[in-house]
Amino acid sequence: MRILVTGATGTLGQQVVPALQAAGHDVVRMSRRAAPDAGWRQADLATGEGLDGAVRDVDAIAHLASSPYKGKYTQRTDVDGTQRLRDAARRAGVGHLLFASIVGIDDIPWKFFRQKLAGEELVRDGVPWSIVRATQFHPAIDMVLSGAARLPLMPVPSQVPGQPVDPAVVARVIAENLAAGPSKQITNVCGPEVLTFKELATAWLEARGRRRPQLPLHVPGALGKAFRAGALTLPDQPTEGPTWHDWLHQ
Repeated sequence: MRILVTGATGTLGQQVVPALQAAGHDVVRMSRRAAPDAGWRQADLATGEGLDGAVRDVDAIAHLASSPYKGKYTQRTDVDGTQRLRDAARRAGVGHLLFASIVGIDDIPWKFFRQKLAGEELVRDGVPWSIVRATQFHPAIDMVLSGAARLPLMPVPSQVPGQPVDPAVVARVIAENLAAGPSKQITNVCGPEVLTFKELATAWLEARGRRRPQLPLHVPGALGKAFRAGALTLPDQPTEGPTWHDWLHQ
């Protein structure tokens, strides 16, 4: 099966591409920059330029591309770009559009999450589809904590629970979903354990051999209430794979 992958160079894409290749699929990667070889196709979600050519002669699309927290550009890529991709896929007769999304977007009043939810709604309209939602990637939490640790007091939303997951585990599920064909369902991929961000930060500091006093960060309003209520997690749906402590010590 020939599969087009958007966002192939991102954290998830770097795991999905080899997972698909190992399963014997012909993988074509999409980039808005000039395609370096025959395994790439140039197209831009933000403008639609090149999309019809990018989706030509592919059996399925793994839509992983995202540009979070970039203002109007996020709207143009994650929402409008998803619509452009869906429409191009429909014109080309693509048999399966898989969309990578995020656990909790139904219940968290955060602009980027609303944009991802809008992307899901677009995907479910007009093309055979599947959606894979994931909890927080280990490298993403590592990046957030690295930034917080640059300050003398490390701000941490201590009471917010998370459920970190290895991107390789999510990639495996995406590959399985693509092989199975469009399910017209949402599959959740969650980490093996739920930890508060205080616990995540404490383990991170210990593994990195660093000392920083943590400053409890209170997220106000409906957003904070949803976070503290565990909207980022699905404790009853753990997926086997490396824990946060495992990943930190690898």
